[in-house]
Amino acid sequence: MHFGLLTLLGLIFLFSGCSQQPEPLSHKVQCKSDIYAMKSAECIEKKSLVKKLEAYPVIFLGDHHDSKKVHAFTVELIDALHDDGYSVHLANEWFTPADNVLLAEYADKQFNDGNFTKKIGWKKKAGYDFTLFAPIYHTVQEINGSLYGINMSKAFKKKISDQNLSGMTKEERAFYHSLDLNVTAHHQMLSEYFSHCHALKNGESRHACRDRMYRVQVAWDSMMARESVRLAERVLKSPKDKLIVFVGAMHLVQNLGVNMRFARRSDLSYVTIVPALVSEEGYEHAEADYLFLYASSTSKKKDR
Repeated sequence: MHFGLLTLLGLIFLFSGCSQQPEPLSHKVQCKSDIYAMKSAECIEKKSLVKKLEAYPVIFLGDHHDSKKVHAFTVELIDALHDDGYSVHLANEWFTPADNVLLAEYADKQFNDGNFTKKIGWKKKAGYDFTLFAPIYHTVQEINGSLYGINMSKAFKKKISDQNLSGMTKEERAFYHSLDLNVTAHHQMLSEYFSHCHALKNGESRHACRDRMYRVQVAWDSMMARESVRLAERVLKSPKDKLIVFVGAMHLVQNLGVNMRFARRSDLSYVTIVPALVSEEGYEHAEADYLFLYASSTSKKKDR
């Protein structure tokens, strides 16, 4: 009887302990500088960051699309790399490889911003005020850098969304069938964003809609990863070349998006920098290699 009671109490303790989920690992950060290195858990200056980037030919840089502070940091980073003797190649989420000829002409100052936004179809591609991004592009122009597109076309994105295999080319079908939708950590990370469906198709269930949204997200990341690899193979000709892949931060956080899929295709060393609003609550461990910390008076949703 005594043994049975001890066994029962032991089982209760065991299962009650297992039911308690551990708190996620996080960093409590109090920096006077605005760069936090997650691997070494320390605050560093921008000059130290640029020095640490020396070993990485590819830099994944996250964006909060409507943040002037993030874009100012991007300008400073490009300038600092240039001052250290690097040639900077900027790949931008807004554009596709089909835009590269036009982007090269713009980087070469063959036409002004007004003509560029018309030729590139900026409003449909981005939807954000062009003046938010213009300082970045102007900096690339001033340092004789280069601009590239890595995204998929909206037409192909729609085919992915609709699973329109008959409307795809042979290459598009091969890409579609290569999509890995089974990275559970990535799926869990995005589940809160795809927990609703704002545009149900006729006769579509909410579950099917969530699957469709996630399929497009994976295709989006996979395409930008593939094109970043192809671009790296073309433009990284010497140790003084740097490829910056500039995309929404949610494509990079936790190393589960474009950067993870890039690593599957390339052995090139890369580093990930993402912006983060200053927070007293801290930051989840392994959010990125480096955080750019900035304060804001308004809350912002994460950019996917």
